[in-house]
Amino acid sequence: MDLWQTLLDLIVLLSVAMVLGVIAERLKQSAVVGYMLAGVIVANTAGLINQPDKVNTLSQLGVTLLMFTIGLEFNWSRLKRLGLSALVSGSLQIALTMAVAFGLTTLFNFSWRAGIALGAAISLSSTAVVLPVLQRRAEADSVHGRFALGVLLVQDVAVVPLVLIVGALATPEGEDAAGLVDILVGTGKGFGVVGAFVLLFFLFSKYVLPHLVRLAAPTRNREVFTLFAFLMAMGSAWLANYLGLSPALGAFLAAIFLGESVIATQLRGDVGALKTVFVTLFFSAIGMYIDPRELLATWWQVLVLTGLIVVLKPLVVAGVGLMMKLTVRSAVAAGCSMAQVGLFSFVLAQTALDGGIIRPETFKLLVSATVATLFLTPYTVAMGRPLGERADRFLRQRGLVKSRIGQDREAADAMSGGHLVVVGYGPAGRAVVDAARDRGQPIIVIDLNPTSVIEARRLGIEAYVGDSTQPAILHLARLKSASALVITLPDHRLTTAIIVEAKSIVDDLRIIARARYHRYFGLLEGAGATTVIDEETQVGRRMADYLAASRSESETPVVEREKEKERDVEANAPSDLFAD
Repeated sequence: MDLWQTLLDLIVLLSVAMVLGVIAERLKQSAVVGYMLAGVIVANTAGLINQPDKVNTLSQLGVTLLMFTIGLEFNWSRLKRLGLSALVSGSLQIALTMAVAFGLTTLFNFSWRAGIALGAAISLSSTAVVLPVLQRRAEADSVHGRFALGVLLVQDVAVVPLVLIVGALATPEGEDAAGLVDILVGTGKGFGVVGAFVLLFFLFSKYVLPHLVRLAAPTRNREVFTLFAFLMAMGSAWLANYLGLSPALGAFLAAIFLGESVIATQLRGDVGALKTVFVTLFFSAIGMYIDPRELLATWWQVLVLTGLIVVLKPLVVAGVGLMMKLTVRSAVAAGCSMAQVGLFSFVLAQTALDGGIIRPETFKLLVSATVATLFLTPYTVAMGRPLGERADRFLRQRGLVKSRIGQDREAADAMSGGHLVVVGYGPAGRAVVDAARDRGQPIIVIDLNPTSVIEARRLGIEAYVGDSTQPAILHLARLKSASALVITLPDHRLTTAIIVEAKSIVDDLRIIARARYHRYFGLLEGAGATTVIDEETQVGRRMADYLAASRSESETPVVEREKEKERDVEANAPSDLFAD
């Protein structure tokens, strides 16, 4: 009976969250705001939910799985491309924000341990909220967008040491407050355990995972990889808890290593739907902590904290941007993009609450302020560029900064694509890639077969395992900046689905598609393909050319050599999901 009652509570919670999430999106807000408000309504409506404790327990499982999906999206290669400046910028932003927050909490008579914990929580921003807003505004590849992305990625990495530090600040029940030496010793032990955990998963990803991928590749069963991802998430969480670490942190670390594997792209796509449920459940459970009556009683405290975050945090980020030689307008715009508290902050705040570092009232205050900052994020991002332009103009008119006109445009131009996206790395895909490489054109290959992707990467080609009918995969291939999309798949249904999805992302994209049979020519052309290669017609023309050439005895060996060459290609090509 308890099981079914808990299931009913979850259905009610997720249903309300779904409705409010849609309403929030229609109002140009993040759906996260709607999810939190759903938690507030459900938790404070008598009889609407009967077992909030069990729902909260399930939400802890949800945040563990959510951290795993976020870890899969983390990309060391992207962080490396952003360079040392991203590492320096992110580290400076975290350190300075923590210092400012620590000073303010001291003024409000918080303990120094609470000051460190709150500073760590407030220093982190929300990638899940900021990035979609920047993408909707076409600012993700701008100078301030790239700077913000670099800082956000460093923040994601910094969660590991921050969780260990906050955990070391905790005071076990019945003991006195931890001293500095105890904190350093506890932090050192934590880093040692994390080091062992990381080493274990490094060895697994390097020596065990490739064999598992090769073993599963011939089956071509995507469900196997999804099941594998779920088992890895649960197994890493259990192991982390066994070693005394946060289960969510363990799942995050394990996913980072999986995120660099050849199957990472497909895993991201396959767990995308699950991630939506995890996000909804977690943020709804967070909203259940908010009591409207307490919120009304402490509204001025929430207003003050929200104002401090929205004002001081952008100033810190903008200051760091100026240190890194950004223009004033880009630095201010980047600061406005990060004027909120993020998902990982809840993990830190929950750790501090469980460890007795902060009181429940403080935790609820932080949650309320977080909801407010997330609500304001679309507006702060929108005002970033205009405010940056005004600040830049104001300072230049007074001679306080030198004009650096054109710098942002040059940096943005340096990020322009012009690359070719090739879907399918079978014989047809290889021919397209070889021709593009001869011209010196950058290429990104997408294929569902890990073996084919490994082969492409060995040749120095940027390649990903993924289902190109999924928007996340096409975004990963930077489709918006691509010069063309070439679909070499023989399956007309998959090709049509990819064309439709690609056109929804870039309406005027040049798309070249393969039609296995003549009767599908009109279908693909009607779906939006710019050019359709009719395979039957092309084969017929090629055969007619060979027939004409074979009239001369001297040309016959050419035909035979061509046949031998085709046999060699088919014999030596790795197994490919999209091969004929």
